[in-house]
Amino acid sequence: MSVFSVINQKGGVAKTTTTVNVAAAWARKGLNVLMIDLDPQASATKSVFGDREFDKTIYDVFVNKIPVEDTIVRSEEFGIDVIPSEIMLSGLDIQIAAHFGRERILKKKLDSIRRKYQVIIMDCPPSLGLITINALMASRDIIIPICPEYFSAKGIDLILETVNNLRVGLGHKLGVRGIVITRFRERKIARKVIDQIEITYGLKVFKDFIPDAIAVEEAHHAHLPIMEYSPSNKAAIAYNELSEDIWSS
Repeated sequence: MSVFSVINQKGGVAKTTTTVNVAAAWARKGLNVLMIDLDPQASATKSVFGDREFDKTIYDVFVNKIPVEDTIVRSEEFGIDVIPSEIMLSGLDIQIAAHFGRERILKKKLDSIRRKYQVIIMDCPPSLGLITINALMASRDIIIPICPEYFSAKGIDLILETVNNLRVGLGHKLGVRGIVITRFRERKIARKVIDQIEITYGLKVFKDFIPDAIAVEEAHHAHLPIMEYSPSNKAAIAYNELSEDIWSS
């Protein structure tokens, strides 16, 4: 089974958009997919379910010792299982800070369901706190979405430093599957940043750049994956191809 964290401590880089659409694309290919929303803003949850409220969320898994199986909700529109998030998650770092093994709480909680899914994908909060560390410790690989601009790319250093600290300090073999270029527009500065990333970090940059398209935002509001909302849209095609590239790389 594969477990991915979609991570970038900078907001506005289409992290949630990438998570929900890659998850949906994998489901359309016949994979059994679980998406976990770890962002207190619950953007991934709202993208899939709208304003629906849930009795149990990922917060309860961490704090109230609710079995992870009891929090899973099915989305037929996306074809995936989801563990929703909620605003209470915003205080979780403080609540679990004193717990022994606080970095591995999520990893242990997921042990009971790992055989049920072929892939788990997690939407991380825009920070590198304990929630994100829990996601990384439960993952085999990370996916880093960035907009091709200087300040978006600059955060890669901090992400890679965190990954290295987990490898060295906690002995966790965490891989970097690659970088996803989102909200792409054909400009010289975009190409310059992409070239700089490949040279500086030696990381895989997925060739399927996600174009800046209004249909992506419309799909969110319709609570549908982009490939269902507008199958011929360039972003839908790009996310389909990206999902194949991530899975096969």
